[in-house]
Amino acid sequence: MTQAVSKQSAAERLFTLTCCLMAAPVIGLSKRDIFASVSSYAQQASEMAKEKMFDRDKTALRDMGVALEVLDSLSFEEGDTARYRIARGSFSWPKDFVINAEHLALLELAAKAWNNQLLSKSAHSGLTRLKSLGVMQTSRELSIFTPRLLAQHDSFAPLADAIANSNMVAFEYRKPDSEQAVREVSPLKLRFIEGQWVLLAKQGTQIKNFLLRRIISKVASLDNASKPVSDEEVAQSEAELADFVSNNKAVLEVEQDTEAWWHFGGPEGSQVEIHFMDEALLAEDLMEFGSEVRVVSPESLATRIRSGLEKVVQVHA
Repeated sequence: MTQAVSKQSAAERLFTLTCCLMAAPVIGLSKRDIFASVSSYAQQASEMAKEKMFDRDKTALRDMGVALEVLDSLSFEEGDTARYRIARGSFSWPKDFVINAEHLALLELAAKAWNNQLLSKSAHSGLTRLKSLGVMQTSRELSIFTPRLLAQHDSFAPLADAIANSNMVAFEYRKPDSEQAVREVSPLKLRFIEGQWVLLAKQGTQIKNFLLRRIISKVASLDNASKPVSDEEVAQSEAELADFVSNNKAVLEVEQDTEAWWHFGGPEGSQVEIHFMDEALLAEDLMEFGSEVRVVSPESLATRIRSGLEKVVQVHA
C-alpha cells in the first residue's frame, strides 16, 4: 500500500527548493531534477501546473534576495537545457557582522515562527532524491543555510509562551537513569546548545537546565506567576552550563562520504571532536549512524553504544 505524501505549504516548498539548489552549487539542477526532488511539484496533475508553480517560486526566491541563477540555456527562454543553482556565497555570513542582544531576540522569534517538523522532513526527502539521481555533490555548502533553530519538540511552543507570559509550568521529566518525576518550574530561557534544546528554569530556590528531549509529557501552564530571578543568577547558571559542556568532549572517527560525515563535518580523513550535554542522548543519536561512526573517546560513550546495540539485537533477534 502506497503511503500518502503530506501536502507542503508554500513556505515548506520554498525551503525544500532552496535546500536542493544549495546542494548542487556547481552544476545546478535541471527542471526534471527539481520536479522529481520537491514533493509539491511531483504532486501536480500536469507539466503545465508544475511549470507555473516553479515560475512563481523562482520569482518569490528572487524577491526575497536569493541569488537564483540560470545556466546553460541555449536561448533567451528557459528551455529544457536550462539548469538552476543558487550562487556560491549567497548565504555566507558577513565577516564584519556581530550578533547583539537585539539580533538574538529576533532569532528567538524566528525559532518560534519556524517551529515546524515538516520543513526538515521535506528538505531531507528532497536531498535524498537528489542523491539517488547522482546530482548532489558531497559538500557542506548546505550547512551555511540550514536553519538549525528548527525546534522539533512538542514542549517548545508552550514553554516559549510561558516565558513570554511569565507563567510557571509543570511537566514530567525523565533523567538518564530512567527516573522520572513531575517538575514545577518558572521557565526563563530556551537555548540551542550542542545540538540540543535546553530550558533554563527556576525550580524551588535553584536555577536548573532541562533538556527538551527528556520532557515526556505535555507542558501544563500553571496559574502561578514565574518567580523573579536576577540577571546575575541567570549569568552564573549559564556560565556553569558552559563549563559543564566544555568538559564533556567526544572524539569520533567518521567514515567519509556518508550521512554521518555530512552531519558532523570535519576535514577529510581526520577525527572529529564534539561537545555534548547528555552522554545517553548522544549515544542514542550515534547509534542511528551505525558503522559510519566509531567512538575513540570517552570509553563510557562507546560502552553505552555497544550496550544499546546489544539490546536491539536481543529484542529483534
